[in-house]
Amino acid sequence: MPDQVFTLPIYFDYGATFLWAISGALIGARRGYDRSGVLVLALVSSTGGGLIRDGFFLQNGPPALVRTPIYLILIAAATTLVFFVGARIQKFRQFSRIVRMVDALGLGAYAVVGMQLSIEAGLSLPAIVLVGLVNAVGGGVLRDVLIRKEPDLFLPGTFTALAALASCIVFLSLEKGFGIAPNIAAWPTIAVAFTIYVISVRYNLQTRSLPGFEASDSE
Repeated sequence: MPDQVFTLPIYFDYGATFLWAISGALIGARRGYDRSGVLVLALVSSTGGGLIRDGFFLQNGPPALVRTPIYLILIAAATTLVFFVGARIQKFRQFSRIVRMVDALGLGAYAVVGMQLSIEAGLSLPAIVLVGLVNAVGGGVLRDVLIRKEPDLFLPGTFTALAALASCIVFLSLEKGFGIAPNIAAWPTIAVAFTIYVISVRYNLQTRSLPGFEASDSE
């Protein structure tokens, strides 16, 4: 395997940012937020994982969000798109599934971005997986917290965490095990996360509470 470090094309990060900004904006609009609220939710959804990644794990200077205007431009574009066509989309019976599909597309892409940055930073393999997971699901968790909802990641339901973890394993196996360039390994990685998530939604496959610890109103 050559020593050269391959750099993942930036459009993976930009694409994930745009997709998750749309997802956050759609959820904010559906909850009746005003334009500023929709914009903030889009911002948190799309950049929350990256802010955690840069601020807590990599600590390589100011977060990417504030080093270039492109992320804010993408978020503004995604939010504007929802302003104009969101009302039509939310009338669809499958609105919730549309949001989930958008999340599924961004899940693998964000995992790839987080792992590649971790590899370039020289982190250990477990740390690379951890950062990839946080980058993939962090924005969704922060989004749920802001709207005062228990994060979906913590509750029995769709295989979100499993999809993100599987994508991390696939990417590391291809990049580290077989020496495949990240820009090539990224595509099957994204496909794996999307496929697991979609299968989980399509066939209603869900995680379960621990036996004997089912949720109750009392603590």
